[in-house]
Amino acid sequence: MYVLSYDEPDALADYARAHGVSFPMLSDPDSEIIERLGILNTLIDPDDHPWYGIPFPGSYVLDSAGTITHKFFEDRLHFRPSSDELLRAATGQEVKLPPAPQSSGEASEVSFDVVLDGLDLQSGIVRDLVIRFALPEGQHLYGEPVPQGLVATTVEIDEQPGMLVRHAVYPPSTPLTLATGEVLNVFEGSGPEGEVLVRVPVAQLSRRLTTLDCGDVVQRITGTVRWQACDDQACGLPRTETFVLEVPAAPAPRPEDEFQATDGMDIRTHFVGMVARRTDKPLAEIMSNTEGTANE
Repeated sequence: MYVLSYDEPDALADYARAHGVSFPMLSDPDSEIIERLGILNTLIDPDDHPWYGIPFPGSYVLDSAGTITHKFFEDRLHFRPSSDELLRAATGQEVKLPPAPQSSGEASEVSFDVVLDGLDLQSGIVRDLVIRFALPEGQHLYGEPVPQGLVATTVEIDEQPGMLVRHAVYPPSTPLTLATGEVLNVFEGSGPEGEVLVRVPVAQLSRRLTTLDCGDVVQRITGTVRWQACDDQACGLPRTETFVLEVPAAPAPRPEDEFQATDGMDIRTHFVGMVARRTDKPLAEIMSNTEGTANE
């Protein structure tokens, strides 16, 4: 494992000492390797900005032959994949979700539940919200596009204060050819439970959380799920259901703490040094521009 960073060697050495980092941390202050890899952050204004030259935040996972097997990249500086997701990619382990609850409906009906892929939400860590459909044997769900009169499977997460919510990621569909010759895209259940998994990447942004009576901090997530289940003979009626999920969450750092000394490392000193080396603009102006970029 190693890290490639736009930060100067002294900043990386200070960080390694403060946090007990034992793996190599490589400095690329001129962005030579960053540009060769094609990961230069093009959202940063190149005009006299101290952060111009940083890469898009991300991680590569390589196998023993040096071949890239997975890529995890974000378009925002403060977001990263979870450590367990990286470990699963590196070791080839499959995602182990909590057992699905017993359905209270008819055995012939599709049921669904919603779980978080991970123990909790942490500031800046992207995790998947997993909507898990359980299909009775012989049934399938429709994917986009569908003919008029049929309903495709969709998952919509309500706008959540203090949360980043990305577009839903649907599983690969299977072509189904009807007797009329028309081809439809369908989702077929996999595994013994006949599951179809839809994933929505989410991350915590702010401190706007709910405190339960027991003192735990949670993030409340709500959304709407639509689907229509069919078999080879007939289609059921379209269904629309809403859900509410409360997951453990860790409060985000306060903005005033962002540049304070932490764990023996004075972040502000390195930031001011970076500003001095890369621009003649006043620090207050750079701080203002930096906050605007981070919030875009």
